[in-house]
Amino acid sequence: MENYILYTILLLTGLLGTYAVIPLFKNLLIDSNVLRPNYKKDMIPVSMGIVFLPMIIINGIILAFFTEDYRNLLYLFMYVFGITSMFFAGVLDDIIGNRDVSGLKGHFKSLLKGSLTTGGFKALFGGFVGVIISIGVSKDIVDIIVNTLIIALSTNLMNLLDLRPGRAIKGYLFIVAIIFLTLTGYVKALPLLIVPNVLAYFNYDLKAKAMMGDTGSNVLGISIGILVIMGYSLNVRLAWLAFLVFIHLLTEKYSLTKIIENNKLLNFIDKLGR
Repeated sequence: MENYILYTILLLTGLLGTYAVIPLFKNLLIDSNVLRPNYKKDMIPVSMGIVFLPMIIINGIILAFFTEDYRNLLYLFMYVFGITSMFFAGVLDDIIGNRDVSGLKGHFKSLLKGSLTTGGFKALFGGFVGVIISIGVSKDIVDIIVNTLIIALSTNLMNLLDLRPGRAIKGYLFIVAIIFLTLTGYVKALPLLIVPNVLAYFNYDLKAKAMMGDTGSNVLGISIGILVIMGYSLNVRLAWLAFLVFIHLLTEKYSLTKIIENNKLLNFIDKLGR
């Protein structure tokens, strides 16, 4: 099958399928009282990132059916494994997480004191998920370390952004657009397992009708990390890792929201569509 036909099928299936399940999952979360106050203190459903998962699996089935090379299937399975793993870690954090501790430093400090937070579990679990995926695509121990750090920090990047309606998804779509335009080969199809789903849900997040929560932000973040380690040279990966380290160090000391609000362009983009 021609690539453009396959891409169109994945795009339409993800869009239409996610549109169909959004009301079902929204009502499920409301009926189950899975609600949280947003930044305006309005009670809205959280964990709406759950709507991404069904069509990730269905589009994964479609892509697997048209995949002949076993190594490409390995890439597909690792991608889906990483996404679903962090999806469930996100659900745990959304539903039983304690918001008294924040930031990677805070969660690891709690762990060293003998107190496990859901954020600490998510960070450790995400690190181990990153290791197993990195081993599958890396050439040596240096590659494994670099790739593991990229997956872990890319996953947390979306958590750092997900503090205002639509912000994390805007950041994700910007990054994944660059990835899709610059990737080559089989890996280029992998973003289409999730991007259509995110587009279908985007307006709910932007208008603060629901929060995707860590259930969604974890999925977006790890999907970027896996695509980067699968599709780019070491130099590109090191540049991305340097950016991730810089952002994490910056946000440990300064408020990302205040940085955005104090920049006219970033603030305009941040508020666009709300």
